[in-house]
Amino acid sequence: MSSFKIASLLFRTLSKPVANALKQQAKSHDVFRSLCINVAQLAHRTEMTWKMNILGYKKEKIRPLNDARAIDAGANFLGEAFIFGVALSLIFAEQMRSRNQAQRRRDAVDDRLDVVEGKVQGLQEGLQELRRERDQLAAQVDGLAEETASLSTILMHVLGKDIDRFHTQRGHTPPDITQDMVDR
Repeated sequence: MSSFKIASLLFRTLSKPVANALKQQAKSHDVFRSLCINVAQLAHRTEMTWKMNILGYKKEKIRPLNDARAIDAGANFLGEAFIFGVALSLIFAEQMRSRNQAQRRRDAVDDRLDVVEGKVQGLQEGLQELRRERDQLAAQVDGLAEETASLSTILMHVLGKDIDRFHTQRGHTPPDITQDMVDR
Protein backbone atom coordinates (compact mmCIF):
# COMPACT_ATOMS: atom_id res chain seq x y z
CA MET A 1 0.00 0.00 0.00
CA SER A 2 2.70 2.49 0.93
CA SER A 3 4.70 1.62 -2.18
CA PHE A 4 1.67 2.52 -4.30
CA LYS A 5 1.33 5.86 -2.53
CA ILE A 6 5.02 6.58 -2.97
CA ALA A 7 4.76 5.73 -6.67
CA SER A 8 1.68 7.96 -6.91
CA LEU A 9 3.56 10.86 -5.34
CA LEU A 10 6.49 10.24 -7.69
CA PHE A 11 4.24 10.32 -10.77
CA ARG A 12 2.55 13.47 -9.57
CA THR A 13 5.90 15.13 -8.96
CA LEU A 14 7.27 14.06 -12.34
CA SER A 15 4.15 15.24 -14.15
CA LYS A 16 4.95 18.91 -13.43
CA PRO A 17 8.26 18.96 -15.35
CA VAL A 18 6.59 17.00 -18.15
CA ALA A 19 3.82 19.60 -18.24
CA ASN A 20 6.42 22.38 -18.45
CA ALA A 21 8.14 20.53 -21.29
CA LEU A 22 4.78 20.29 -23.07
CA LYS A 23 4.38 24.05 -22.70
CA GLN A 24 7.80 24.62 -24.26
CA GLN A 25 7.08 22.18 -27.10
CA ALA A 26 3.76 23.90 -27.75
CA LYS A 27 5.54 27.18 -28.41
CA SER A 28 8.12 25.73 -30.78
CA HIS A 29 6.20 23.16 -32.86
CA ASP A 30 3.58 24.12 -35.43
CA VAL A 31 1.21 21.26 -34.63
CA PHE A 32 1.24 21.99 -30.90
CA ARG A 33 1.01 25.71 -31.59
CA SER A 34 -2.14 25.36 -33.70
CA LEU A 35 -3.62 22.99 -31.13
CA CYS A 36 -2.85 25.45 -28.33
CA ILE A 37 -4.39 28.34 -30.28
CA ASN A 38 -7.58 26.38 -31.01
CA VAL A 39 -7.90 25.18 -27.39
CA ALA A 40 -7.24 28.66 -26.01
CA GLN A 41 -9.73 30.35 -28.38
CA LEU A 42 -12.42 27.78 -27.48
CA ALA A 43 -11.76 28.21 -23.75
CA HIS A 44 -11.79 32.02 -24.14
CA ARG A 45 -15.11 32.01 -26.04
CA THR A 46 -16.68 29.65 -23.51
CA GLU A 47 -15.44 31.69 -20.55
CA MET A 48 -16.63 34.99 -22.00
CA THR A 49 -20.05 33.55 -22.91
CA TRP A 50 -20.54 32.26 -19.38
CA LYS A 51 -19.43 35.57 -17.85
CA MET A 52 -21.84 37.53 -20.04
CA ASN A 53 -24.72 35.18 -19.21
CA ILE A 54 -24.01 35.19 -15.48
CA LEU A 55 -23.50 38.97 -15.22
CA GLY A 56 -26.55 39.70 -17.41
CA TYR A 57 -24.79 41.47 -20.32
CA LYS A 58 -26.22 41.23 -23.79
CA LYS A 59 -24.39 38.91 -26.13
CA GLU A 60 -21.74 40.63 -28.16
CA LYS A 61 -19.21 39.39 -30.59
CA ILE A 62 -16.28 38.00 -28.60
CA ARG A 63 -12.91 39.15 -29.86
CA PRO A 64 -10.38 36.32 -30.23
CA LEU A 65 -7.09 36.31 -28.33
CA ASN A 66 -3.95 37.32 -30.19
CA ASP A 67 -1.65 34.41 -31.14
CA ALA A 68 0.95 35.01 -28.39
CA ARG A 69 -1.66 35.07 -25.61
CA ALA A 70 -3.52 32.15 -27.20
CA ILE A 71 -0.32 30.06 -27.35
CA ASP A 72 0.48 30.83 -23.71
CA ALA A 73 -3.06 30.15 -22.55
CA GLY A 74 -3.32 26.97 -24.65
CA ALA A 75 0.08 25.73 -23.43
CA ASN A 76 -0.94 26.40 -19.82
CA PHE A 77 -4.23 24.61 -20.45
CA LEU A 78 -2.46 21.58 -21.96
CA GLY A 79 0.06 21.48 -19.09
CA GLU A 80 -2.68 21.72 -16.48
CA ALA A 81 -4.76 19.14 -18.36
CA PHE A 82 -1.77 16.78 -18.35
CA ILE A 83 -1.29 17.22 -14.58
CA PHE A 84 -5.03 16.77 -14.04
CA GLY A 85 -5.01 13.65 -16.22
CA VAL A 86 -2.12 12.17 -14.22
CA ALA A 87 -3.85 12.96 -10.92
CA LEU A 88 -7.16 11.57 -12.21
CA SER A 89 -5.52 8.36 -13.44
CA LEU A 90 -3.76 7.94 -10.08
CA ILE A 91 -7.05 8.39 -8.24
CA PHE A 92 -8.68 5.88 -10.57
CA ALA A 93 -5.81 3.41 -10.06
CA GLU A 94 -6.03 3.83 -6.27
CA GLN A 95 -9.78 3.27 -6.42
CA MET A 96 -9.34 0.10 -8.49
CA ARG A 97 -6.61 -1.15 -6.16
CA SER A 98 -8.70 -0.56 -3.04
CA ARG A 99 -11.73 -2.17 -4.71
CA ASN A 100 -9.65 -5.24 -5.60
CA GLN A 101 -8.21 -5.35 -2.09
CA ALA A 102 -11.69 -5.12 -0.58
CA GLN A 103 -12.87 -7.89 -2.92
CA ARG A 104 -9.96 -10.08 -1.84
CA ARG A 105 -10.87 -9.44 1.80
CA ARG A 106 -14.52 -10.29 1.15
CA ASP A 107 -13.46 -13.47 -0.65
CA ALA A 108 -11.24 -14.44 2.28
CA VAL A 109 -14.07 -13.77 4.75
CA ASP A 110 -16.47 -15.78 2.57
CA ASP A 111 -13.99 -18.66 2.48
CA ARG A 112 -13.57 -18.59 6.25
CA LEU A 113 -17.34 -18.37 6.66
CA ASP A 114 -17.78 -21.42 4.44
CA VAL A 115 -15.27 -23.33 6.56
CA VAL A 116 -17.02 -22.30 9.77
CA GLU A 117 -20.42 -23.23 8.32
CA GLY A 118 -19.01 -26.63 7.33
CA LYS A 119 -17.69 -27.15 10.85
CA VAL A 120 -21.02 -26.10 12.36
CA GLN A 121 -22.86 -28.51 10.08
CA GLY A 122 -20.45 -31.30 11.07
CA LEU A 123 -20.96 -30.49 14.75
CA GLN A 124 -24.73 -30.49 14.30
CA GLU A 125 -24.57 -33.90 12.63
CA GLY A 126 -22.37 -35.15 15.47
CA LEU A 127 -24.81 -33.74 17.99
CA GLN A 128 -27.70 -35.54 16.27
CA GLU A 129 -25.70 -38.81 16.38
CA LEU A 130 -24.98 -38.29 20.09
CA ARG A 131 -28.68 -37.65 20.74
CA ARG A 132 -29.61 -40.87 18.94
CA GLU A 133 -27.03 -42.79 20.99
CA ARG A 134 -28.32 -41.16 24.18
CA ASP A 135 -31.89 -42.15 23.31
CA GLN A 136 -30.75 -45.72 22.62
CA LEU A 137 -28.85 -45.84 25.92
CA ALA A 138 -31.86 -44.40 27.78
CA ALA A 139 -34.06 -47.10 26.25
CA GLN A 140 -31.53 -49.76 27.33
CA VAL A 141 -31.41 -48.29 30.85
CA ASP A 142 -35.21 -48.31 31.02
CA GLY A 143 -35.24 -51.95 29.87
CA LEU A 144 -32.60 -52.87 32.44
CA ALA A 145 -34.58 -51.05 35.15
CA GLU A 146 -37.71 -53.03 34.28
CA GLU A 147 -35.71 -56.27 34.22
CA THR A 148 -34.11 -55.42 37.57
CA ALA A 149 -37.51 -54.67 39.07
CA SER A 150 -38.92 -57.99 37.88
CA LEU A 151 -35.82 -59.87 39.13
CA SER A 152 -36.09 -58.07 42.43
CA THR A 153 -39.71 -59.17 42.75
CA ILE A 154 -38.77 -62.75 41.93
CA LEU A 155 -35.87 -62.63 44.40
CA MET A 156 -38.10 -61.29 47.16
CA HIS A 157 -40.62 -64.03 46.48
CA VAL A 158 -37.95 -66.76 46.52
CA LEU A 159 -36.16 -65.38 49.56
CA GLY A 160 -39.43 -64.92 51.36
CA LYS A 161 -40.34 -68.61 50.98
CA ASP A 162 -36.85 -69.78 52.02
CA ILE A 163 -36.85 -67.58 55.10
CA ASP A 164 -40.39 -68.74 56.00
CA ARG A 165 -39.32 -72.38 55.71
CA PHE A 166 -36.17 -71.71 57.78
CA HIS A 167 -38.13 -70.03 60.54
CA THR A 168 -40.86 -72.65 60.57
CA GLN A 169 -38.27 -75.38 60.94
CA ARG A 170 -36.90 -73.59 63.99
CA GLY A 171 -40.29 -72.71 65.37
CA HIS A 172 -40.10 -68.93 64.91
CA THR A 173 -42.40 -66.56 63.15
CA PRO A 174 -40.79 -65.23 60.00
CA PRO A 175 -40.18 -61.49 59.72
CA ASP A 176 -41.62 -59.59 56.81
CA ILE A 177 -39.11 -59.29 53.94
CA THR A 178 -38.86 -55.75 52.72
CA GLN A 179 -37.10 -54.23 49.71
CA ASP A 180 -34.57 -52.70 52.09
CA MET A 181 -33.51 -56.17 53.25
CA VAL A 182 -33.11 -57.34 49.67
CA ASP A 183 -30.99 -54.35 48.79
CA ARG A 184 -28.54 -55.10 51.59
